[in-house]
Amino acid sequence: MKNILLTSTALVAFAGAAAAAGHTSINNEFGATLGYNSENNPGEAGENGFYWEGNMKTTATATLDNGLIAGAYFEVTIADDSALATDDGGNDLMSSDFVLSLTSDTASLFFGDTAPAGKKYFSAAGDMEGDSFSTDSDAAVLRGDVSFGMMNGSISYIIDDANDTAEQLAVGLGATFGAFTVGFGYQEDTTFADAEGDFNSDEVFGVSASGTFAGATVTVAYAEETNADEQSTAIKVAYPFGPVTASVYYSMEEAGGVDVDDNYGIEVAYSEGAVGASAKFRNEQGRDEWNIEGSYDLGNGMTVLAGALNENEGDDVDFYLGGTYDLGGSASILAVYAQDEDGDQGDEIASGEYDPGMTVEVSFTF
Repeated sequence: MKNILLTSTALVAFAGAAAAAGHTSINNEFGATLGYNSENNPGEAGENGFYWEGNMKTTATATLDNGLIAGAYFEVTIADDSALATDDGGNDLMSSDFVLSLTSDTASLFFGDTAPAGKKYFSAAGDMEGDSFSTDSDAAVLRGDVSFGMMNGSISYIIDDANDTAEQLAVGLGATFGAFTVGFGYQEDTTFADAEGDFNSDEVFGVSASGTFAGATVTVAYAEETNADEQSTAIKVAYPFGPVTASVYYSMEEAGGVDVDDNYGIEVAYSEGAVGASAKFRNEQGRDEWNIEGSYDLGNGMTVLAGALNENEGDDVDFYLGGTYDLGGSASILAVYAQDEDGDQGDEIASGEYDPGMTVEVSFTF
């Protein structure tokens, strides 16, 4: 990490010196959360008892004399972890995201917590087994982007701090022709190990195309994970009519030269006035899953939330019921009760990723 830190520091220092005569902007955003969850079971997933968190995000940009824009983004979190036996009452100060950049209209360079190039232009058509691109990494990513006419391209490497090497080359290409968009992505296989759940060491490539016809957006895609010998060929159609948007997809799956369970799903979303609702059904990896969720804005700052879901749980149905209240001044309060029948959801019940039990939480943004 020493070399990376020295490089990062030098880049920031250079940008600051070069921008002395240019325009510099620094923006800070502060957030804080205090909550209580009734499922006070230490060691289990989710928040337990009282919990709190503070967050600071800093975004800085500077226009250099040569027209380039230097940028820096840092995020620092002060988190509560009752498992930490520290003198400060269990508070853990940690840096999370950081990105350094140099950008222009035709070329850009990014370093830090930024996405690899493989999936930048490729668009999956639903849940595709062969679409296993690395989308995140515990290590820093170095990525360059270029634009030329209707074409865009990116190349990236993951920086292995321990060995001072660049790992897993990834390439992305994209183009737009009127109402049509095409994309290609590739990443090489690597022996580099990463604990991040969104990292995959295998070779993957994919190609996609999408277009709009009579109001409907159609996406077709093919993806292959070479090492696992998995191939996916999929189509997805999304069509809005009035306040409703409906989408359906079907992905034909093959592994080891043999057809396996295909993936398919349908989603209907409604949004108009105070009402928002969505219903999803999907069959993925041979299991049925469904979600029904809705919200209603009462108009006085309060919004009611409710939902139910079943994700490969037999007859068990998880659910949540609660609401939010806008306190004004970028402050809000959440009160929600969520039930996880067989404990398989952890702290990610439904789209709100609620904890099991009763949760009351107040959040502030400054």
